[in-house]
Amino acid sequence: MDGEVTPEQADEVLRALVDGGGMDHLDTALALRLLPLAEELGHEDLVERLLNQADAAASDAIEEGWVQLEHLRRGRDADVDALMALGTDAEAMEGGARLAAAAFHHGALLLHAQEAHNEAHAVLGRSLRHRQSVGDEEGTVYGLAARAACEKALDRVDDAIATETERLGLLERLGDDEGVMEALADLAHVHATIGEVDIASDHLKRSYELAKDLQDLSGQLVAGWGLADLAEIAEDWSTAMLQLSDVVHAFMAAGLPAPEPVRERIQHLTALADQV
Repeated sequence: MDGEVTPEQADEVLRALVDGGGMDHLDTALALRLLPLAEELGHEDLVERLLNQADAAASDAIEEGWVQLEHLRRGRDADVDALMALGTDAEAMEGGARLAAAAFHHGALLLHAQEAHNEAHAVLGRSLRHRQSVGDEEGTVYGLAARAACEKALDRVDDAIATETERLGLLERLGDDEGVMEALADLAHVHATIGEVDIASDHLKRSYELAKDLQDLSGQLVAGWGLADLAEIAEDWSTAMLQLSDVVHAFMAAGLPAPEPVRERIQHLTALADQV
């Protein structure tokens, strides 16, 4: 046994938990934890039932707040003001820091989507303070990624580098290799935008090696594409083609066709090299 659960097995477990009267015995925390599974399996009817059960079983204001947040996250009367009000209320509750952090984080994401980047950045700072106050390192990772996105949108490059570096360090401490791989690629992109090509290249090479170790094709594609970008900037067509060819070979080794944009770009680079 490899410990993995098939979608069919997950569906069977979920149905066993909620059918035959089992739904009435779920507490709020368990009902909310089952929501992502029900959504992943496409059971919208169960999502509705789980939300109703979570609401009915809520025993205090904090549990009621988590249920409200799930409603807001799913677009039911979702707006920034409602999320900010929920976060502010949670701040005043004993033990409400995690709820406050989550509400502010989602509110900031809505503000960022509305291109209100300064406001989103400020709200994320408020969320991060709560996450850090309770030692929520995984939540802090998400908060830092969102804050860096705001800083990039505001052209605050130095701040974005500092935030991405903090995120990278936290992921390294957590031993999250996949997260480190992604953070290195993100950090490389920021350095590349200000011409720090050598630093960007070092980060991308490390990201690419991690992606290979993890057998993560998307990670290899992102890092390989970025390395090809840097080579192309230097008009080093052969290195760019080699990097993209490695990506193609990785997909072939996995029995998958390489993405068409990669093949098209190799053809374009070949044409450029032939002109030299």
